[in-house]
Amino acid sequence: MIKKIAIFTTTRAEFGIFIPLINALKADKQTDVLLFVGGTHLAKEHGFTNIEIKNNDFEISKTFDYLLNEDSAFSLAKSCGIETIELAHIFNDFYFDAICILGDRYELLPIVLNSILFKKAIIHIHGGEKTEGAIDEQIRHMITKSAHLHFAATDEYAKNIISIGEEKHRVFNTGALSVVNMCNVQKKSKNKLFSELNLDTEIPTVLMTYHPVTLNTDFDAEIQIKNIFAALKKYNFQLVITAPNIDADRNIISKIIDDNVSGNKNYIFFNSLGVVNYINLLKYSEFVIGNSSSGIIEVPFFKKPTVNIGCRQQGRMQHKSILNTDYSIPSIQKAIEIAISEKFKEQISDMEYKFGNEKTAQKMLEIIKNTNFNNEFLIKKLTFN
Repeated sequence: MIKKIAIFTTTRAEFGIFIPLINALKADKQTDVLLFVGGTHLAKEHGFTNIEIKNNDFEISKTFDYLLNEDSAFSLAKSCGIETIELAHIFNDFYFDAICILGDRYELLPIVLNSILFKKAIIHIHGGEKTEGAIDEQIRHMITKSAHLHFAATDEYAKNIISIGEEKHRVFNTGALSVVNMCNVQKKSKNKLFSELNLDTEIPTVLMTYHPVTLNTDFDAEIQIKNIFAALKKYNFQLVITAPNIDADRNIISKIIDDNVSGNKNYIFFNSLGVVNYINLLKYSEFVIGNSSSGIIEVPFFKKPTVNIGCRQQGRMQHKSILNTDYSIPSIQKAIEIAISEKFKEQISDMEYKFGNEKTAQKMLEIIKNTNFNNEFLIKKLTFN
């Protein structure tokens, strides 16, 4: 009997990571995949990436639209309520054996709740990690305690999952799924890529993604993002900026980004670069700056420096290519100076990558195929050591 796995995606970055697993499930005769698309994929300010999904020959089983055009805690909570209702219809109208979600975003909780109520097995990717500067930290562990099958990116993260009472037979170190994309992505020459993105090949390029810090800090969002641009002003970089997540204070960050882009011809903003362009641009960038998990997980694969600002990613396993800063201008500039130095580039040129290899999707597929998603599997036991 063919196993049907429902994959839920709400952001461009998350879907890009999912692609190898979706392809593996589609290609195998013993499995099938249903794809449910919502959140920022359906938002104009994020580039309507649901269209990009369709254009890349992925069949969308159903969409679920729930976002409100505000970024207050009240609006985000209200969005989750709408999402819960939208998802209830999906869970009621479609049959699948298990659901698969990735990461630690707040909008995953309505998916988890419906899965529990409709008695569906939950597969969770990227559990056991730490992000102590974001509410994602709490949400990730909430999902872990609800999930029935765990695909961790490293041995350390797998051990973290087990340490909070999850049964060992449910936890697997598969490596990070995004590594498959980085190994197999369609390669573009610098000239071709920069021409498509309207970039100048002669100016050193820096890639920036900065998300709201959702737990309290000593610096509010406006000061954080202004300090980054103030630090960068010293340098003649071509800065490629991607959109921040839809979290509290997103609008503050977006406005300051817009103001700086409109005042500097070397600053370019993209709602979404797409998986292929994003990965190729990493290879041609001097370094990456911001506070995205991509700077921690994907960027080190290419032996590129990451200027990681603030506490949002605090607690994650890091490569020596990560340069951590506080929110002050001098701290950020000090890290930039190191990132562009030939000495540092030489130091990280031979570092070992920690998050797996191109076999991750196949590992996940085999585990799914060998798992019986029956009523007994849904019964979890606490196994605290």
